Amino acid sequence: MKKFLFGIREFAWMVADEIANWLYPYHNQLTPEQRFEVRVKDPLTGEMWMVEELIEQMNQKVDKMQDDMIWIKDKILEHEQKLSFKVKKRSQSPSVSGKIQT
Repeated sequence: MKKFLFGIREFAWMVADEIANWLYPYHNQLTPEQRFEVRVKDPLTGEMWMVEELIEQMNQKVDKMQDDMIWIKDKILEHEQKLSFKVKKRSQSPSVSGKIQT
């Protein structure tokens, strides 16, 4: 019984939504395809760009920065290995129990 009532309520909601879209069409809502056709203005240069082009440029910058970070991390590791020194482990260490070793 609950499923039947829910189905009726869902159908009524769909009908009301279609009537609302028919009576009050929202022309300012863009479809997913139209969203990428929007132009944006670069605040620094004043150039107009398509959103899709801007996203591609940002992805390229992020990829380059990630590559640079990996390269720098490798260089730091390389320098740390060159500058590291080895500490020799003592074969006999002083006891913590208080006994004096001679």
